[in-house]
Amino acid sequence: MKRFRFQGGALHRFRIANLSVRQAKAEVIVRIREGANDQRVRLRLVFDGVEEYRFQRRPGPALVRLKEVHLAAFNGVIYLNLDPFADDTPPAVIDFRASDAFLAARSVSWEILPARKAPAKD
Repeated sequence: MKRFRFQGGALHRFRIANLSVRQAKAEVIVRIREGANDQRVRLRLVFDGVEEYRFQRRPGPALVRLKEVHLAAFNGVIYLNLDPFADDTPPAVIDFRASDAFLAARSVSWEILPARKAPAKD
């Protein structure tokens, strides 16, 4: 989380896939800035063992621009919140579950995706 700047980034994909009756996987792709060189990158986060999630769109502005992102672990479960409330206290599980855009999983991996090439102009 210290390496990447999520504030002002953009959400590109939020996808959940059921692999079996008991197993689910999630993929989140965001366009953010990498802290070391302040370069824009596409970051792919893959969550295995998804236990719960919510991605709900309410009337009003859509969640495209990221204002804040929280990531925390509680009892061996990793929580990601793409729409947290502004709060000065450390996050608790209830803060993630109250969000309109969160997921909780047993493990997470990440990778920086290669830059997309612009289509050739004729």
